[in-house]
Amino acid sequence: MKSFWKKQYKKLLGFIIAPISFGFIILLLSYPKGIFSGQIITYVLIYSYLLGVPFIAGSETITYYLDKKISWLKNPLKRFALNVIFEVLLMLAVIGIVHYFFLYRIKGAAISDVYERTLNAIIYATVFITGSIIFKNTIFFFRNWKQAAVNEEKLKQEILAVEFEALKNQVNPHFLFNNLTALSSLVYTDQAKAVRYIDQLAEIYRYILEYGKEEVVSLATEKKLLNNIIYLYGIRYEEGLNITLDLPDGENRFVVPMALQILLENAIKHNSLSSEKPLLVKINSDGDYISVWNNLQPKTVIQPSNKLGLKNIRSRYKYLTEKDVIVEETNDYFLVKIPILKTKP
Repeated sequence: MKSFWKKQYKKLLGFIIAPISFGFIILLLSYPKGIFSGQIITYVLIYSYLLGVPFIAGSETITYYLDKKISWLKNPLKRFALNVIFEVLLMLAVIGIVHYFFLYRIKGAAISDVYERTLNAIIYATVFITGSIIFKNTIFFFRNWKQAAVNEEKLKQEILAVEFEALKNQVNPHFLFNNLTALSSLVYTDQAKAVRYIDQLAEIYRYILEYGKEEVVSLATEKKLLNNIIYLYGIRYEEGLNITLDLPDGENRFVVPMALQILLENAIKHNSLSSEKPLLVKINSDGDYISVWNNLQPKTVIQPSNKLGLKNIRSRYKYLTEKDVIVEETNDYFLVKIPILKTKP
């Protein structure tokens, strides 16, 4: 609450101080003797606020809408250029409108005089206000460029955390024990299936080694990983787990690597499975998203969880796209929807 009022206080100071500061600077440069005239100072005050307040308000509106459309972190040069262009155009529009109403309509000045004074104002504004606009946006540019570097380093750490989490899920003793147990029984009962089991397990490790450090992978590649994992889980859990996978194979669609794997593992980790009450998992495309849905049947003994998986998926998608990861939970189901990326970053 304190920071909110501090922000409002700074904004109010900007509305009060900035217009009059520029007004007096221009007065000193164009007509220094006017500083000793009360009438001229009054005129400068009124004129400065008529120009300054609409310009500051309009500038904040431009910044607000550009913040929604173009990120400083992803397109800093484009954002910088558009900020400067729109604010300069706003400045010229405000000067024209104020001069028309204040000088021509209210004071009754001749149109030729209005034109001349408008031209002079534009010249001064071009020098000083445009300079201040560029200066202000240069500060924004370098501030956000520095923040981008910090975010880049943070992303690397998050990628390492996701890789570690995925590798830990695959190579921890419990995982290996379960898979080796399933494999040992297959060796005696169905050698052909055992060979395929080993092949699928090897493909999972190959995927992690090959794509684990990538920012994104094609949906087709991620789908192959899921098919391998689904096969292993099918052997291990049999009728206790029912996974439906319905994803397109297009190579021009991308996702964060191992995101769907982690979501699938989370569903299995936190729910009970049995042939009487199988866990249902549905992975399918939903417009511009991929949804991972599962019915809720929580385990009676809750396993400890650091919740790194979903948190890091959200963070990595936040870096790559404006679209959010959507999470829905009811008494009956748990749903996570991750955006489909149309291009590589």
